[in-house]
Amino acid sequence: MSTPTFSQLKRTFIESGYEIRLIPTRKLEGMALDAPAEVKRHLDSNIMGLIMPDEDAIGIASELSVDERATTLLHELIHLYDEEMAEEEVEELTLEMEASMNGNQFGFLQFLVS
Repeated sequence: MSTPTFSQLKRTFIESGYEIRLIPTRKLEGMALDAPAEVKRHLDSNIMGLIMPDEDAIGIASELSVDERATTLLHELIHLYDEEMAEEEVEELTLEMEASMNGNQFGFLQFLVS
């Protein structure tokens, strides 16, 4: 799949019907233990966000600042857009997209996680 635009990520989120839940990190890490192998593979790093398809939700660590939650949401939206994308590629794309976003785009993500 090609690299998504911000508009494509926004549309993917809206069409998914998912809600955003702010969840304490400890609980989020516990939830990740029950997640698919792809997520479990990354448990050696801090889990800051998690897609929960069975609950139509995206969990974001509640202890993060608003900016960090917005960046984490961007990361999770990339996963939602392309479930097959490798984690390293998602990380790279998250940084690239965050650096190229205008204030309104990042502000939209901040609004969603406030």
